[in-house]
Amino acid sequence: MKNKIRIWAVLCVAACTITFFACDDEKDITYKGNLDLNLLGIKQASEIWDGTKCNVTTNIQQPKEGESQKVDNFSYRLNLALYQNRKAEKDATVDLVIATDSLNKAIAMVGTSSIYDVFKDVELLPEEYYNLSASKMELSADSKISEEVELNVYSTKLITLIQDERKKSATFVLPIQVQNSSSYTINGKTNTIMFFFNVTYVAPANPEDYVADGEGVPDDHTLEGGYKLLWHDEFNGTGAPNAEMWRFEEGFQRNEEDQWYKKENAEMKENALVFTAKQERVKNPNYNPNATGGNSWKQTREYAEYTSACVVATNNYAFKYGRLIVRAKVPIEQGGWPAIWSTGNWYEWPLGGEIDILEFYKEKIHANLCWGGSSRWNGTWNSANYPITDFTSKDAKWAEKYHIWRMDWDEKYIRIYLDDVLLNETDLSTTNNKGDHGAGDGGNINPFSNNIEGFGQLMMLNLAIGGNNGRPIEATFPLEYRVDYVRVYQKQ
Repeated sequence: MKNKIRIWAVLCVAACTITFFACDDEKDITYKGNLDLNLLGIKQASEIWDGTKCNVTTNIQQPKEGESQKVDNFSYRLNLALYQNRKAEKDATVDLVIATDSLNKAIAMVGTSSIYDVFKDVELLPEEYYNLSASKMELSADSKISEEVELNVYSTKLITLIQDERKKSATFVLPIQVQNSSSYTINGKTNTIMFFFNVTYVAPANPEDYVADGEGVPDDHTLEGGYKLLWHDEFNGTGAPNAEMWRFEEGFQRNEEDQWYKKENAEMKENALVFTAKQERVKNPNYNPNATGGNSWKQTREYAEYTSACVVATNNYAFKYGRLIVRAKVPIEQGGWPAIWSTGNWYEWPLGGEIDILEFYKEKIHANLCWGGSSRWNGTWNSANYPITDFTSKDAKWAEKYHIWRMDWDEKYIRIYLDDVLLNETDLSTTNNKGDHGAGDGGNINPFSNNIEGFGQLMMLNLAIGGNNGRPIEATFPLEYRVDYVRVYQKQ
């Protein structure tokens, strides 16, 4: 974890704004003489206190759009010392405490003097956002300062709290105080430092990137290039998707995936079709520990440990050629396997063809085509994949945004794009199946370039977990995958 260490001697040139305010509990903080030189205090408070100021303020906000967070922690080093760093003649031990009462007193003084204005609307820093390396400080005899105690403040967690939950700026205060000295008297002027953390909410530069559009397009919508809308689903309702257009898969399906598909795990809400993968055990009604064969894994598992959902377009919505546009927000955690893909509505796989507009697994974005290979159930692939860091290194918020996957398909080429960047181009003169190998039909066709009446591709949307390509499963559950819309156009 990356830390930014506060070195007190060079505070004035620190990258974040540092200012100091009164830390004494009492309103009258002026020196009136008769100073005891054997007073204990926090060394750093002594160095910065000028009679009215001894608080530290750090300004925190999320990085600019497209930048990565550079600082995960702020670290502050604290020591115990006598006035003017005098050498101690005896051991001294003090408790290091969070002085909530002192903070409350300062808050109560707001409005009585301008010096307390800084405490307006502040709140105590919750303990999950910081760590003190020790609860005591000890100044040994013949020493000038104690060993240091380190305060770590988790700025990234604070930014997440403000950006994702509260969505408004806040000021947190952590009052650290020394109490209960075993020998020397504690200096009431330098016994406390109040750390202020001004966490600024930064509104998204393009807020529409983070939400489904909620409007959709009319049924007669057109695009440049002569494209007219063939069919679409904007998922702007609530509950299950249109049953005339989509059907649900159930149970174990393919690729030895770990999830059990359930229709309950996909619903329309917030203007999107939301797939939710859950870590939950489901009894396999087809359990047979003695099952054999290529798909025996569907029976030899007594339980599924995860559930998710998959929808498949019904036969009335098969299509061939045109432009497909899908807007989606995909999870990129290891173990998740979100997909936008299609298979032929006729013929055994892979003779009907498979188009993977999107697959994400093992930290890569994939765009693939598959057709019949040299043996039954064996495909020929034209695959392209890109490390997810190609995208997240340019935009730290990439996974929080919706993106547009597009496929352009004519008799000669299929081209797959992500946010208008070409991912895969396949020359369809190369995609002829290589025989049916016992399947009985479809072995001699080109599944992507043909004039077969009624034959085309059926869309599929799903969030798989694990399986041959998705393991190990390290994702945090529940895991969500959101599809804003599916639009299919054909040239007029």
